[in-house]
Amino acid sequence: MGTHTQGWEAMTCFEFRRLILASPRERSAAQEQHKAACAACAALAREMDNFESRIHEAALVPMPEALAERVLLRGQVERQRSRLRVWAFAATVMLALGLGLVLVRDETAPPDGVRSAAALGEAHPAVAAISYVIDEEPRLLAENRFFDPAAMRQALADLGLNLPAENVAVRYLGKCPVPGGSGEHVVLTTPFGQVSLILVPDLPFGPRVLVWHRDRAALARAQRAGGYILVGDTVATVTQLEKLLL
Repeated sequence: MGTHTQGWEAMTCFEFRRLILASPRERSAAQEQHKAACAACAALAREMDNFESRIHEAALVPMPEALAERVLLRGQVERQRSRLRVWAFAATVMLALGLGLVLVRDETAPPDGVRSAAALGEAHPAVAAISYVIDEEPRLLAENRFFDPAAMRQALADLGLNLPAENVAVRYLGKCPVPGGSGEHVVLTTPFGQVSLILVPDLPFGPRVLVWHRDRAALARAQRAGGYILVGDTVATVTQLEKLLL
């Protein structure tokens, strides 16, 4: 493949074919000069011209009326489907946002009739008990300490409490800090779920109180010279166990 015109600026076959394949309908003077001198490139040019003509003739063939209507109808259906997909996506986003707002509200606001930690203060025994259970109890359960059932029964008896023998099992028993000293920390498996019971033998309690803090419920109640605190996942859980203990 060489140069078929005289002069150092003459076009090569490679350049001619590159240009005609890129723009079949555009021919420069240099291309025409090369085509006149090169039979192979002239044949390629005729093939390209014939191909372009066939494409042009095919484009002029009228489309059957029924086919045109089907094409238009298909386009309308696709546009409608696209709009429905957009609306469905928007509805899904709005639903997710709505659920997120409900969840955030439920986690930050206490249930009806239950005090908030902000109202009682972080130092209140019920609020402090929730934080202790959340922050320390997982580590204590993992240690799997041996506990003395007799010591637990005595601690319950000192407060006039009775642990049901059926459907309630002790998972952990140990000491925990309480205002003014230490108390008994008991983790129970109950029909209502896992509940933490903190026995405070020598600290006079105020009125019975229910508090919601850090997505947990706590019930603090005076009992004899001290009191006890129940911590569970819901208000119903701690109030149901309160009935069993009494």
